[in-house]
Amino acid sequence: MNLHTAMSVFVEVAKAGGFAEAARRLGMSTTTVSRHVADLESELGATLLRRTTRHVSLTEAGNRYLPRAATLLEELASLNAEISSADATPQGRLRITAPPALGNDWITELAVDFVEAYPDIELELDLTERMVDLVEEGYDAAIRSGALPDSSLIAHRIVEMRYVLCASPTYLENYGTPQQAEDLAGHRSVYWCGGANPGHWPLTRNGVPVQAPLRPRLQVSNFAALLESARRGIGLAVLPLITVRDDLEAGRLLRVLPDCEADHGMLNLVRPPTPFEPAKLRVFIDYITEALRARAEGRA
Repeated sequence: MNLHTAMSVFVEVAKAGGFAEAARRLGMSTTTVSRHVADLESELGATLLRRTTRHVSLTEAGNRYLPRAATLLEELASLNAEISSADATPQGRLRITAPPALGNDWITELAVDFVEAYPDIELELDLTERMVDLVEEGYDAAIRSGALPDSSLIAHRIVEMRYVLCASPTYLENYGTPQQAEDLAGHRSVYWCGGANPGHWPLTRNGVPVQAPLRPRLQVSNFAALLESARRGIGLAVLPLITVRDDLEAGRLLRVLPDCEADHGMLNLVRPPTPFEPAKLRVFIDYITEALRARAEGRA
């Protein structure tokens, strides 16, 4: 039995003064209306209505039950309308987590722009390397890169991450420009220490991994530090195109071995598997997706 439906039907019968009129108002059959009321009486263990062939009247129990049932239904309808309205409006607290390597370089700047654009949203951005349990710790979503493990989380694809091998003109003047992948063995590098294979360059040529050993002069877990090191000629670097596009266009960095491909990956936002997506989260997803895709495509 659906208690809410049964209560609503009973209240309508009491207001209408009969099953037939209540059935007409509710768009139900008289039999269905009668069954709902009978189910409610059975659940309560009390008779709420006296039934005759021509008239329906409230019993003593029905007189006590009717006003409180009607009040409860009105309060529930008001609460449902309030929650639905609030959830349709981007507002409230939004908790997002992201790894520092991504957050420090791209997400924090966008977070500031986002809260300016949506003043009714209180954004909490937690930059941490640990794998946050979104459900257990009460987070709305996480921004993660690379392959996602199988899970019940719902993933939203934000932007494809393309990486390029580059160096400053100063470095290439001092140490020469590699002409083929094998030349990388004699070159210095600055490298993200979160890389999966720090022993060799994370590059492929015609689908075959490059076997040149990696000689890092500097390893850090921050793309901004890698970018600055590459600009200052410390070594060759594999960096996200979204990070170095402006430097390549300005000539502060130059592509090296363009026939070699660096790793590709996807930046995703994952959220708990709730049936409804809050408006505050939807506008956040749309905002950062458009902003990061515009950067990746050179539109911003």
